[in-house]
Amino acid sequence: MRRSFHVLVRSGVRAVIVCGGDVEADALRRAVVPRTEGDGRALVICADGGSLRAERAGLTPDLILGDGDSLSAADVERFRSRGVDVRLVAPHKDESDSELCLREAVARGASRIVIFGALGGPRPEHSLANIALLALPELVGLEVTLEHACGRIWLVGSVDRAARVELSGEATDYVSLQPLAEGAEGVTTEGLRFPLRDEPLPYGPSRGLSNEFLTDTAAVRTRRGRLLLTHTRRALLEAGRGTTPEAAP
Repeated sequence: MRRSFHVLVRSGVRAVIVCGGDVEADALRRAVVPRTEGDGRALVICADGGSLRAERAGLTPDLILGDGDSLSAADVERFRSRGVDVRLVAPHKDESDSELCLREAVARGASRIVIFGALGGPRPEHSLANIALLALPELVGLEVTLEHACGRIWLVGSVDRAARVELSGEATDYVSLQPLAEGAEGVTTEGLRFPLRDEPLPYGPSRGLSNEFLTDTAAVRTRRGRLLLTHTRRALLEAGRGTTPEAAP
């Protein structure tokens, strides 16, 4: 059964979603703490077993949402005894636990959402489904990023409008541009080693893979179409981040 979600209009709400995949604890803790003076702690929503990842990082979830298949009865009781809102749903549902959490964050008025633990594990289809969630229509206009071991993934562009995104990183950091099914047109890059100049990136070919920052800033512009943009920090990659399950967000 499909569920409807009422979107509350609140500006500036930050949410951190923790899924059950690979999570880097330090990065997770940094995402939750206030970023600027006057900024509050982020809302922490955990997809089922993601609560155990958050707990190992020393965090207490505000909400645990999912079908409970990754939690024991003792886990549920422990979290509830600490005042955590634990909402268990039927396992036969149309949405993944990750999608339920993402929709819940939007319903609570989050305009900035960071997702941890969306990648990794023995079932790659879960990783693919979590990446695809970035294309949910409800997320248009929101700042939503999916953290990976050495950087982040986010969706840029629009099906029918021009878009531009500014990037910051370090020279030789990787940037990959992977179009969604409709492809992207008029792609122009600035500050990347292998430039694109008002060119198409169709769905399928891997041409947009593994470009690189020339300095510490870059930009990507599209005339129309959407791109999954993956920023991988070279320093973290060479330091071996992500080589073990507990080291990848």
